[in-house]
Order: sequence, then C-alpha cells, then structure tokens
Amino acid sequence: MIVVLYQQGCSRVARSIASDLWAAFVESVSVLLVNADSPSKWPEDPSWDDLLVVVYRNSETFSDSGNGFIGEYVKRRNGQAALLPVSLSPETQRPPAPAAAIKAFQFNTAASGPSGRLVNRIGGMLSLRWQGRDSKIFISYRALDGAEIATQLQEHLASLGHSAFLDQAKEGDHETMILPGRPVQEEIDHALENANMVLLIDTPSAPDSTWIGHEVNTAGSLLLPVLPICFREPADRKRGPRFPSLVALQRWVEMPLPARGSRPLSREQLEAIVEEAEQYLCEVFRRKCRVPYLVEREFVSRGFAWNVLNKRLLMFQSTKNVPRIATNVISHCSVFDPNYGPAMKSFIHFLKQAIRCNFSLFIYDGNLLPASQLETIADMHEEPVVILHHQELATLIDSNFTTLATA
Repeated sequence: MIVVLYQQGCSRVARSIASDLWAAFVESVSVLLVNADSPSKWPEDPSWDDLLVVVYRNSETFSDSGNGFIGEYVKRRNGQAALLPVSLSPETQRPPAPAAAIKAFQFNTAASGPSGRLVNRIGGMLSLRWQGRDSKIFISYRALDGAEIATQLQEHLASLGHSAFLDQAKEGDHETMILPGRPVQEEIDHALENANMVLLIDTPSAPDSTWIGHEVNTAGSLLLPVLPICFREPADRKRGPRFPSLVALQRWVEMPLPARGSRPLSREQLEAIVEEAEQYLCEVFRRKCRVPYLVEREFVSRGFAWNVLNKRLLMFQSTKNVPRIATNVISHCSVFDPNYGPAMKSFIHFLKQAIRCNFSLFIYDGNLLPASQLETIADMHEEPVVILHHQELATLIDSNFTTLATA
C-alpha cells in the first residue's frame, strides 16, 4: 500500500500525486490520502510493498500527529520502511524529524503526471517500474552472427541508464571489458555474479558456442533470470530458445534475423526487447522482496529467530530454542515459475555446504504445483527436502513440521 501523508496546505498537490499513482499503477497497488493533522493508524498490517510518501512545505511546522504517524510507520517495520519525503518548497529540503535522514524529492512541474519523475521514482522504489541505473545486464552472444546485434543493444541499454556487460564494448583505453591477458572464464563469472539479468542473443550459431553454454549454466546456478532473444530466418518455423534448459521458462522474445549488411535492429525492436527485460526484472525483484517477507513473518510470529544466510541465493535460517529442544530450519525462497530446476539444484548444493539442520524447506511462489511436477522436482535430488507453497508454511510450522511429507 502507498499512503500519501500531506501537511496542511498541501492537499491539492497530494491529491494530484495520488491521482497520478492510480493512473500509473492501476490494480497494482492501493493508494490512500492521509491528512497529517488528523492521521489514524496505518490502514493495514505491515506488508513488504508498503510505501509512505510525505508531502510537506515546511518541516518545522509539520504537526506532532504527523510526525508520530511517520515514527510509528518506521518503528513497526524494523528499519526496513520504504519512505519518500516530497518537498514542495525549494527553500525547505530537510524532511520532518522522523524522516530527517532520508533525502527529499524536490517536487516541480517535471515531477507531475503518470509518467513524471515522482511516479517513476515511486515505481522504482516498489519495482513497479525498473530504475535503469540500478541494474546490471549481462549480454550473452556469439560473435559470428550476433556481435552487431549485441553491440547495438548494449548502446541502447546504456543510453537508458542500464549498465550492460559486453566483451566487445570499448572502455576509455579502447580495450574490451575483458582485457587481453586476463582469464576469460574468471572475468565472465565475476560479471555474472554481479548481474541482475542475462540477455541471451539466441542466433543460429549461438548453441555451438562453449562460452554461451557456460554462461547459461552459470546463470542457472546463480539463479539469474535469463531472457532469450530468439533470432530466426523467415523460413524457420520453430519458436523459442535453441537451448533446451531455457524452453521450460516459457519466456522469450521472437525477432527476425537481420539481413547481412543492414542495421540489425530498429528502434521499435530495441524498445520491445528493453520493455520485456524491464518487466521481467520487476517481476523477479518483487518476488525476491515478497516471498522472503511472507516466510519471515510466519516464522517470527511463531517465536523463531530469522537469519539471512545468502541474500543473493535467497537462503535463510530459522531457529527456535525451547527447553531441551532446538529447531533449526534452512529455507530457500524460490521465485522461479514455472522452472524450479536450477533453484532446487542450487539449494541442494547449498545444503551440502551449510550447517546441519532439522528441516530443509524449498518454498515456492506462484500457482500451486500439481503432484506430478512436485515429484519431478523431488526426483532431482537425494536430500530430504520439503517442497511447499508459502501459503502452506503456517500449517507446516504449527504441526511441528509433520503435516507435509518429505520429498
């Protein structure tokens, strides 16, 4: 939920901001206007996607009740509160006291509207829209028939503020990103470890590349989303990725293979690729925020301590000590739907290196999986792992982990 808390005299702008948010994110988020002079309690239980927008003109005269509302909002979220102060006066940048440590957003004419700077910033904070400067995209391609496409795509991504790794991209000293004399695999693996996504230029010769195969497999082990851009000749009636491990993802972009000697991609094609990539990034990011939040809430509400073991791979530990009994649970919060194979492999590998536990949970999101698919995932390993949807977690904990059978 987004709450727009406004100071007396700022109601007109606050209503305009709320209207812009409704127009931009219809059905994606709830928006509520609250007067700082007479606020009630936060309207719902805390959620992972809450955001408080504080609209003010003079922080020195901001009401005590409004300050109390902000303070209570921050306190109930244990330091993880999303908060955006919005100043309507260039002379007053400092936010009200409880939000004084947060940099204020300066509201002006360019900030208004469903596509204005303010809505874009709020969208980025909740990952309803992707903020390009926050993302690192790895472009995987075969030089034989994909170099021009990859270079053009890298230049377009850079123009939008994305950081894109591409070996052919020239640095200030006119060398490629992987410098001559450096170990190629080490540099590629390092770039993948720091990436948010892999854009695969899936051209006819791509499957013959050992390096691309390595990059796809490494991305799977790192739980990186891979978006194949499938380029085919007009006579080729096949659809989807040429890499079997990516077919199950059911997510790719189809493009005609450019004729030799022509500029590879039109602006419309570039924009279509970026739009799909940004939408995918947003969905993955929101799940990475939402699923661990829901799982943590179930454990903590039942007296468990919560510990992050590996944030990137979404591995967590929950512990509870009662007289003569200690319960230690390691959970993986999977965000991949419908292909959970790479996530399960990564979890099993992690379990073999992790501390011993009483229970290991593979917790997934999305639609409830049918028994046949659960059996397929379970057959991929020999470790005792419980596979369940996050909606089933409360019942499992309350039953002392006896309700669901171990996979």
